[in-house]
Amino acid sequence: MLFASFLKYKLGKSVFILDFDKPEYNFSYTRKRETILLDQNEEDYDKSVLYPIEEVEALDREDIIRIAGMLKGISDEIDYVIMDFPGSFTETDAVCILATKQVIDLIIVPVELDGMNIASSKALAQILQEYGQKTLLFFNRVHGKERPELYDELRKWFKENDIIISENIIKNNISMKKEMGSTGYLRSTVCFPEKIIKEKNPGILSLFNEIVGYEKREKEQHFVLAD
Repeated sequence: MLFASFLKYKLGKSVFILDFDKPEYNFSYTRKRETILLDQNEEDYDKSVLYPIEEVEALDREDIIRIAGMLKGISDEIDYVIMDFPGSFTETDAVCILATKQVIDLIIVPVELDGMNIASSKALAQILQEYGQKTLLFFNRVHGKERPELYDELRKWFKENDIIISENIIKNNISMKKEMGSTGYLRSTVCFPEKIIKEKNPGILSLFNEIVGYEKREKEQHFVLAD
């Protein structure tokens, strides 16, 4: 969510969201919540500049293949299509089927320092790479209490399995969930709170700039998983 807002409100890119994360639909829920708060406070804002969010219902394989065709069709019109998938996966889920259709440029997978999470992230990355899908893992919700060498050891282990993992880490910061006026939480769909993020969690900006760097190298449309 923050990445979408970074692209739109910081970099001025055109962004379109496909929210596959049923039933939570956090993207859609947050947008509705924020616009209600803005309207209630009679704040002056231009709804037309907000990036569109589309909820995606449960799909069968044929529906997902049609979405793959749609994504190819809009690649010249929109800078970034961001797809938010559920945290769990099987080979019949949309994320895996779309990966086989070569329409996703990069899938981003957060990794937490938990044995089960690390194992599932590795398994997901390996399955996706078998499809020829590029992935980028990053350490998320880092408390900073662990010995620094542990992350180096894990990075080495991922690399030995031909899995790319970012050097950037995202700290676990409770302030990221606190209220911020009428725009709700810092993870906002209507603004990008750059100043606060620089103060509270600068690793986020470093990670976002790393992801955007793929645009310069690949020079093609980006479809990104946000989780």
